[in-house]
Amino acid sequence: MNDSKIWAVLETMFPVALEDVPLDGQWLKPPFADDAAGRAVVCNDGDFQFVVVDRTNGSVRYVCEDDESLIASSLETLPKIVAAWGAIDRDTVGPEDDEDFSAVKKSFEQQLKVLDPPAAAPNEFWALYAEELTSDDYVDVDEIEEDDDSDFFEEVEEVRSDA
Repeated sequence: MNDSKIWAVLETMFPVALEDVPLDGQWLKPPFADDAAGRAVVCNDGDFQFVVVDRTNGSVRYVCEDDESLIASSLETLPKIVAAWGAIDRDTVGPEDDEDFSAVKKSFEQQLKVLDPPAAAPNEFWALYAEELTSDDYVDVDEIEEDDDSDFFEEVEEVRSDA
């Protein structure tokens, strides 16, 4: 698969829809560099995480150091998967509301099983990411920043009352 065919699919999602994909890094425009396996690198975080399109079979994979997981079994299914994820990403409060998020997660998993059964497998990208979001170890960065701000303002008020 050449760069023109890859870009024909990615361009329809560039850049807004691709920003919904839960990845660090920048989505790239052609010409695409190849990784060591000859796959087109279409997203890169500048460090050790990237997304590749297999030029032979069109699969889209997430690569992080020595680990790989399937994002889409074909480049043609990627826009549908991204649209389904984007809809829940925008419409859901997030892991703070576990019951709502769990229901939305199940809905996405069901959609993914219809859109791309191999990408819906338990150890592939979407399942791993959704599991991470429902983990007790998940930390919402926005929530931490809000908590830090409130602590700061409480400390300022205490200092003022002591003066």
